[in-house]
Amino acid sequence: MLAYIFSFILGLAPSLQALFDLPLQLALQRAVLAACLAWLAQRALGPGLPRALWGRRLRPFWVAGALTLLSLAASPVRGLVFNEWGNYAAGLLIFLFASFAGAEARGRVERAALWGAWLLFGLCVLQAFVLKNFLSAVPLTNLNALALYAVMIIPLALSRGAWPLAAAMLILVVWTQSLGAALAGLAGAGFYAVSRPGGRALRENALPLAVLGLLAAAVFYLLQSDSMAGRLAWWRSAWEMFLARPLTGFGAASFTWVSGAFQPAGVFREYSIYAHNYYLEFLAENGLPAAAAWFWAVLAAARARGGLVKYSLIAALTHSLVDFGLSVPANFWLFCWLLASPLEEGETLRPTRRAVLAASLAALLPAAALLSLDWRSLAFEKARARAVAAAVAGDFPAAEAELAPALRGSLFRAPALDLLGRLGAADRGAPPGFASAVYFEMALLESPYSARAWAALRRLYSAPGLEARAAGLEARRREVFK
Repeated sequence: MLAYIFSFILGLAPSLQALFDLPLQLALQRAVLAACLAWLAQRALGPGLPRALWGRRLRPFWVAGALTLLSLAASPVRGLVFNEWGNYAAGLLIFLFASFAGAEARGRVERAALWGAWLLFGLCVLQAFVLKNFLSAVPLTNLNALALYAVMIIPLALSRGAWPLAAAMLILVVWTQSLGAALAGLAGAGFYAVSRPGGRALRENALPLAVLGLLAAAVFYLLQSDSMAGRLAWWRSAWEMFLARPLTGFGAASFTWVSGAFQPAGVFREYSIYAHNYYLEFLAENGLPAAAAWFWAVLAAARARGGLVKYSLIAALTHSLVDFGLSVPANFWLFCWLLASPLEEGETLRPTRRAVLAASLAALLPAAALLSLDWRSLAFEKARARAVAAAVAGDFPAAEAELAPALRGSLFRAPALDLLGRLGAADRGAPPGFASAVYFEMALLESPYSARAWAALRRLYSAPGLEARAAGLEARRREVFK
């Protein structure tokens, strides 16, 4: 089952990324979790659980997972981002359990990933030449993320002799004109040049390395335009976020919701949903302990990886210095699969059937809680859609009524306040901006780091006659952002 589920995930997730709504997101997350639990049950009742699953090499990954979950629990915006942690957890499980996949299972999954790459390439061609919507609905979120996917697939395709696919992925890299992908490819090629089979010395590779260095310098030079200016602003926001909460961060995927509050008004390209630097983004979102555990584990696993696939990892880690490709779930899951080296199972633990039954019964409670949370998340999404429809029709009280249950709870209160603040202009029974201001003020009480609330209130209080409120708002902001 593990191989079939992972084949499905790695084969279809890249093409489905453009449709990655909450139901699909939860379905893929739960499919990975169910496959891993089924594997554990099958091993517990059969040959036994490999102790290496909790051994020294994999322990840092378990630690990183636990610390990121604690970061989410402590997040002031957890109601906005809690479902996003599941994408990280799914990647973590893919890595951990892929480490125990046999040669046949690995081959099946990687063949599915290669067919998935062909499917994505075909989708890109269809969008570009038939549907004419390639740039408006780029697969894998944007051109840079698409280029990173292609860069990661190329070494895997070459290792399996899939030369036409490698060529198709190279076409995608050129097609996207991604400078980050060019830098990533150069880094992978450079590492390959100094580690070619046959023990060639570094000096024998001096010329190709010099050429690669010049090309890399050209890439950085080209990034000095508006693109680099935007990145500097986003990196600064991520660093300021980290300084505000260095131990726990703001929770997985929180950069989208929080970063704008850490940038002064008028900064060039002041808003982005990603930091365009995976390392800074992970640090800001999860805090120093989790980031240290995660990146220590990732770098150690990448060093242990052999074959051409190793250069996929090097390319992805290099690309992550200047872009957000690994923040895209489909890319991250492929990266986690490629990161996993086959492990010797060694000693196994064979629990009794009674122990397996007890563990299964004990798992029912968290499983039921997780399913209940999924059900509540989907119900809130439906209520959100109905509230938007009511506000568009001019019935703001009906929109408030739709979201009233969420306001009475704690988990969905923040997103409900945020939505009502944005819909407040539809309240025709109150002065202009009144409803929006009320809900955005409530949002700040819920979390003083709400970027949208600060920006909206600054705009609302800029109206004539509200100078005192504007001054008070700025004073409150300085109390939060020292």
